Amino acid sequence: MDLGAWNSALDVATTETMSLVVLGVLVLLVVAALLLVSKVFVKLVVVGLIVTVGVAVHSQRAELAECPRTCACSFFGYELEIGPEVVHNACQDVVSRIRAAVD
Repeated sequence: MDLGAWNSALDVATTETMSLVVLGVLVLLVVAALLLVSKVFVKLVVVGLIVTVGVAVHSQRAELAECPRTCACSFFGYELEIGPEVVHNACQDVVSRIRAAVD
């Protein structure tokens, strides 16, 4: 499966939004599993797997906050584009800090 088109189409803002949607769907899946699965062992395994995926998505989403500082973003190993507004704001922040230090 070629993910080249997806890779170039994703930016940080889109990925943050998608990760929130995925987390919401995972919460709904946990509720559905708790209500629909009758065997306790299967219920625990399913909920455990869903929670593991949720923790992984949440940790990757938290790392997206560091993107403007490092100018290198990835989500589960896929490189993301940083939007021009984010880059511009980060550069303005750096310039203002340098000017404040010089003055």
